Amino acid sequence: MEQNHSAKYIYDIIRSSIENGIYVYGQPIPPERTLADLYLVSRMTIRKATDLLVNEGLLYRKQGKGTFVSLPRLHASNAITSTKKYLEDNGLKPSANVFYTGIRTAGYKYGSIFQIDEHAQIYQLFRQRLGDGIPYTIEYTYLPLSYVPNIEAYDFAQTSLYLCLKDNGITLSHSHQTLDLVLVNQPQSTLLAVPDGTSAFMRKSTIYDINDRAVEYTLSYSVAEKYVFKIS
Repeated sequence: MEQNHSAKYIYDIIRSSIENGIYVYGQPIPPERTLADLYLVSRMTIRKATDLLVNEGLLYRKQGKGTFVSLPRLHASNAITSTKKYLEDNGLKPSANVFYTGIRTAGYKYGSIFQIDEHAQIYQLFRQRLGDGIPYTIEYTYLPLSYVPNIEAYDFAQTSLYLCLKDNGITLSHSHQTLDLVLVNQPQSTLLAVPDGTSAFMRKSTIYDINDRAVEYTLSYSVAEKYVFKIS
């Protein structure tokens, strides 16, 4: 016999099941018919409840495959905060894979960004940032080597870049950031563990110290469904 349960009642049950780990991130929830039989309600009631959760970003649908639990979305702002702290603030265990480090000449582009001679040396760092082992962001970071001459001694799979800056007497002040929605393909899509053509946020961030020097420039790609950016 069908019970007179509202969609909100079913919504609360499913949401609680997600929050308590009964329904796992990236995995499908039971089909509508199964849930309807379980809670003695109509499939329409189940659909209304899951629609609410889809609209909130807790669930998403794959055509022909079912309804899945979304990965946690990071709530990020344009404040100067490390990716590690973003992940921790959103309840995830941060980790990083360093794919490349090296020294190169600034060239015209980075000479202009940092207001240094184009023949000056800069340090470049390419990292994949993960939360609970899941890729969230890839970052291409550049810094004038003269500001951080000992930077090659740091292991950025384990150490915050901002610790290196602090150790070199650099106090951060403000940043200038731009944010665009793009479609990622190879190699970014592979590193973010998403199909080619997936929507991602491309963020360009220039960070300045208290002397108004540009001390860091980072180009990053973050899967759009995993992030909520708050720009103020």
